[in-house]
Amino acid sequence: MLGNHHESSDTNDGVLIDPALSTRLDRVAAKLAAAARLPGEPVMFGASAHRFELGPPLPGGEVAAFERAHGVSLPEDYRAFITKIGNGGPGRWGGAGPYYGLHPLQDWATSLWGMPEPHMLATPFPAEPGRVYSDWLSEVAPGDDDEPYRGTLALSDQGCGFLSVLVVSGPARGRITDNNDTPAGPAFTDDADFLTWYERWLDAVLAGATHFR
Repeated sequence: MLGNHHESSDTNDGVLIDPALSTRLDRVAAKLAAAARLPGEPVMFGASAHRFELGPPLPGGEVAAFERAHGVSLPEDYRAFITKIGNGGPGRWGGAGPYYGLHPLQDWATSLWGMPEPHMLATPFPAEPGRVYSDWLSEVAPGDDDEPYRGTLALSDQGCGFLSVLVVSGPARGRITDNNDTPAGPAFTDDADFLTWYERWLDAVLAGATHFR
């Protein structure tokens, strides 16, 4: 388990984790271990690709270097997850997580429609929950080289070319959406943050569900 619930616990680069967040991480780690112990073949869509395994956590200094290089501060709960629980994993698309599994941080640009450019992650993502566009792409990326999914990093492949993404910069920072091409724009989940989304997936797995949305 992770840390002490009565005081903040250190990440491996000396950054303190809030006790409430540490408690959430412990709970998620326990549920992930329970999912890995389920008998038989995984029934949740995509889980056979990773079998509920994650890669080792990233050193905090490596994550800090990533943040400096991109001019961003990752959402605290996501940063804590990849430095305390795991990053990526053994599957073709990553490690234990919704759909075909969580991408490692290093593959953050997988969901972009074009090539990553300097400060792409630091540029605010233009969409926010509840906002509906008449033509999403023409409004936010009218130029041939414009990137509609700036300010986001790839979380997991949903299949058919679409991915779940985490908003890192902009008004919806910390929220989960997808990189769809519908005119109305991205569809945000109701989850408050990454850990809520991830734990909701684990709850579905432990309940025997076959699909997750």
